[in-house]
Amino acid sequence: MRLYSKGLPLLDFRPPKDTAALIWLAKLLLPLHFEIELKGTRIEIVDNGLERFQELSGKRTVICPNHSNRNDPDVIFSLAKMSGEHFNFLAAREVFDWDHGWNGWRLQHFGCYSVVRGAADRESFKMTKSLIVGGKKKLVIFPEGEISRQNDTLMPLETGVAQMSFWALEEMHKQKIDEPVFLLPVALKYTYRADISHELRNSIDHLEEHLNLPKSTSGSLHERLRAVALAVLAALEQEYDHKPAKDQPINERLASLRAIVLNVISASLQIELPSEHSTLSQVRILRNALDEHIYQDEELASDYQRKLHEEKAKSIRTYYRDLDRVVNFIAIYDGYLTERMTQERFAETIDRFETEVFGKCSIKGPRLVFVKLDEPINLLNFWASYKSNKKATIQQVTDELAQRISTMLTQLDTGRQSVYVD
Repeated sequence: MRLYSKGLPLLDFRPPKDTAALIWLAKLLLPLHFEIELKGTRIEIVDNGLERFQELSGKRTVICPNHSNRNDPDVIFSLAKMSGEHFNFLAAREVFDWDHGWNGWRLQHFGCYSVVRGAADRESFKMTKSLIVGGKKKLVIFPEGEISRQNDTLMPLETGVAQMSFWALEEMHKQKIDEPVFLLPVALKYTYRADISHELRNSIDHLEEHLNLPKSTSGSLHERLRAVALAVLAALEQEYDHKPAKDQPINERLASLRAIVLNVISASLQIELPSEHSTLSQVRILRNALDEHIYQDEELASDYQRKLHEEKAKSIRTYYRDLDRVVNFIAIYDGYLTERMTQERFAETIDRFETEVFGKCSIKGPRLVFVKLDEPINLLNFWASYKSNKKATIQQVTDELAQRISTMLTQLDTGRQSVYVD
């Protein structure tokens, strides 16, 4: 539904509607949620991170975690409970439509608000600036922009977090508020608390059954998962009417399939993708274009014209699934597992195929999520350079944020005894 005021179209912005009673109830029930729905997931904040976080009490802070898992918001919500605070969250507009709008209602009352990626979402930008300048609550923004499904590494970050934070700093200077705005790098690392080889086998059994693959009794887990990967790849090639060359290596087949999916979408949206851009950059260009069209500002139009627009928007929404598919396999290549076949990486890879085949993935067992917080980045230290060269400074801050998170992800593996899959 579009919102209209005095005949002028507005983006369908979903503001935060923080409801103290519901937030209190959610925090009360959080242990049950982690125990039952998240199968015994535990949180461990390392290196006195909670104490250092509490030093930011009352300070304007944008929390910037990596986003490898669909349960990241639950983990950050748990951090809010541990710290005795509550956070606001920025989320992509389309997630508010999930579950026939129920997801959006819940998110808004827990303090989330929407942003339409790739569009001049003025209401969202205004809300972000207002929340940072007001400083009543900390704000959570995932700078990768979407779930990476990469527990060990970080996708290239969007520059939007730094840009919007500097906009808030500009507004503070106009209001003569001489206080800092901090960006807080946070690393989340998911591990399993026990040997999950039995659960991994069950997951592969389930995939083999739905892909009509013969159940293997002698093959290794790696061999069986590779067979699953080949079956999924072949099915997708058939779906997108692509016939690979004979004996074409798997990595080339994957690259070709990703390119075909992106070309189909770009042709439909009449967008020319820059060939020199990475696959992820091309995905972001197309996702932004989808967002901009579906939730765009519409010029004054008749009811019939708006109806036509909604019909087209409904038809192209299916492209979100195609783009999710590309992202799902963007980090997969032949040899990915043999590089470092920990049970976490193996489970993460199975998650990708479960998401493709079943539309969702399963938690393989009780997890321990390590949360590491770095020293906050004070944007006042970049103010002078920002005034002289905004674009370069925004990129500099984004690069530093990425480097800090990547370093912490590596550190979280140091000294930890990994369990490897046979």
